[in-house]
Amino acid sequence: MSEFTRRPWAPSDTRSLIDMWPRVGSIVLIALKLKRSTSSVQTQASRKNLPRRGETNERHRRKWTDDDIRSLRNSLDKNTRRDGKILICEIAEEVKRSIDAVAAKLSEDDFYGKEEVLFEKIEVTREIIASASVTTTDETENRDDRNKAKKRKCLNCQKEFWSEWSGNRRCNACKKGESDDNWDW
Repeated sequence: MSEFTRRPWAPSDTRSLIDMWPRVGSIVLIALKLKRSTSSVQTQASRKNLPRRGETNERHRRKWTDDDIRSLRNSLDKNTRRDGKILICEIAEEVKRSIDAVAAKLSEDDFYGKEEVLFEKIEVTREIIASASVTTTDETENRDDRNKAKKRKCLNCQKEFWSEWSGNRRCNACKKGESDDNWDW
């Protein structure tokens, strides 16, 4: 598991994280792609002011019952290949949980004990990054992306930051450094 050891974030890794964040529905999948731990990915996302993940209670934040754990064990048996690789996307779909919820449960002592051990066994059989949909010229002209969450340049320091909407034009560092009372109108 040496490829998942702690190491500094290179600018290219950070750019990859920012690019994947809105398009990949799982922190586990992002971590696997970047060869990092989920906590490392979450920490870097927080440092770069990326938005919180929009997870629904239905698939992620629901308590695991005994029946759910039995179902997980059955699905794990069914979706583990002979070489020991775990098909996590299929398991998540079968047990009706998010990939992150399944990975978190499988990282517990009752299963694999550590995320590093689990990550060595995971096989991703589906496309990790959602492909951009092809749009026609008419759709492109009529679409208004101004209120879309995306990277924008801060009006104060000119650094790029994750902005939730078009009216959010100052990064958190600049917001903390100034109070609205200091504006010279």
